[in-house]
Amino acid sequence: MTDEIAAVTLEIVRVARLLSARGLAVGTSGNVGARLDDGRIAITPSTMDYDEMTADDIVIVEPDGSPSEGRRRPSSELPLHLAVFAARPAVRAIVHTHSPFATTFGAARREIPAVHYVMALLVAPGRDTIRVAPYATFGTEELGRNVLATLAEDNAVLIANHGAIAVAGSLASALGRAERVEELAMIAWHAEQIGGATLLSADELDQARDQMARFPRQTEAG
Repeated sequence: MTDEIAAVTLEIVRVARLLSARGLAVGTSGNVGARLDDGRIAITPSTMDYDEMTADDIVIVEPDGSPSEGRRRPSSELPLHLAVFAARPAVRAIVHTHSPFATTFGAARREIPAVHYVMALLVAPGRDTIRVAPYATFGTEELGRNVLATLAEDNAVLIANHGAIAVAGSLASALGRAERVEELAMIAWHAEQIGGATLLSADELDQARDQMARFPRQTEAG
């Protein structure tokens, strides 16, 4: 096992456990995947409790999905990961959640509107909602195609009657975006209880995105 694989598999386990700890997934629902430097994909195993999962349980597959390393079966949503990784070269991590408020919007097949400026982190310039991918049976190539077509250049998408997907250049960033999706869905739902939110426009989100670029996230060293 290379140093990269060791680090990535440990990080996948850390992020997967946080899905459960932060209420973004229940039981064995959801999944986490990352692209390795050589193009292969590391992904959580199918139907395994996150609290019992170790780095040795993470499965590595070739870019076409054929087995490479690992003793477990890969997540049933491997076709979805393969589709997104193939089409979005800059994406290095995918987090799939079944978080309650985001899944509620997906079940209603309603887009999440721009109730807060953090939406700018999740959608492409000129856009102002998190869209809903059409329903298809979980674990199918059809679902992967639906998610990819709806995601386009955004960083998050809902899946009808299923859950949500967030993508990023790192696992930590993908997890953070998944949390933002749930936060926005929760705010939108609560706002509807008091008459509905006044929404931000795509132009206002673009301005917020430009402002965010002036205040990059600081590291421990910085």
